[in-house]
Amino acid sequence: MVRTPHTSVLDAETHPPSVARWYTLAMLAELVHVPVATIRRWQRRGILKECHSVRRLSYFDFTEVTTARLLAELFHAGCSLSSIDRQLRELERHLPEDERPLANPALVVVDRKLILRRGDDLSELGGQLLIDFDSIDEVSERDPADEPSVLALEQPSAEVAAGTIPIRSVPSEFHLSGLQQEALTWEEQGELARAAETYRMMLVVDGPSADVNFSLADVLYRMRDLAAARERFYMAVELDEEFVEARAMLGCVLSENNELDLAVAAFEGALSFHGDYADVHYHLAGVLEQLAKPIIAEQHWRRFLELSPESPWAETARVRLGISVVE
Repeated sequence: MVRTPHTSVLDAETHPPSVARWYTLAMLAELVHVPVATIRRWQRRGILKECHSVRRLSYFDFTEVTTARLLAELFHAGCSLSSIDRQLRELERHLPEDERPLANPALVVVDRKLILRRGDDLSELGGQLLIDFDSIDEVSERDPADEPSVLALEQPSAEVAAGTIPIRSVPSEFHLSGLQQEALTWEEQGELARAAETYRMMLVVDGPSADVNFSLADVLYRMRDLAAARERFYMAVELDEEFVEARAMLGCVLSENNELDLAVAAFEGALSFHGDYADVHYHLAGVLEQLAKPIIAEQHWRRFLELSPESPWAETARVRLGISVVE
């Protein structure tokens, strides 16, 4: 999957920057109260841009937190993802000189609509002045079929939808990227079972892939097929032992399956490649408490707070440590 960071992504092995106080995908999703899949979608589209990555794991700085909060405000106001896409295209059209228009502090959300604050006045993106909040026309949700998002235009083929493509009939020009686009489209439409089948077809067409197995495992996990997700996360790690996010997710699935010793091994494996992975310290501490190992758990709670004192999970760690403020 193509990544487009807005700063140089440094080699994690040479002069790595500190990741403390940055946010992972999972943390960012928790912070703004949207599904992790939605954050991934916004990252894929280049709306959210990682500031750094370590062994495939993306990190986001405070600028991206601000952007994610604005997007989440639209999402929680009742805007569909395709409706948000339309507003973003309009925003780019009216602010073409701004590389990151969503980071503009003058942008606010009013009645499910992006509005610009100009001094004491409010105006629509096109410049029409709004006298007061009561004068703003409420946005009506159009049928996505009236103006579908770019991805929605690329409907999966009937054969892929039905899962009936004969293996020998797949033409050489049926490129992996086309199947990937179909899988992402199904995900965005909430058709997780069809997305899973398309990811499986990608593996048939192109062979083993850590990324595709991770994507398939993530879909299966969201479908709550934990046994299948477990095996696919295992496969992603087998194909790329340094895939720390796959190790972390494997640990979470094993923990949910009450396979606690195996979960500890998965989390420790992730930390062996990325010792500052705050999410893993948090999850590992919780599992160690379940295993009645409070002394070791405390070490991970404290390390988590050192790395991410402003995390949405920080208060839980402080409660576990019996403290009410950051030491």
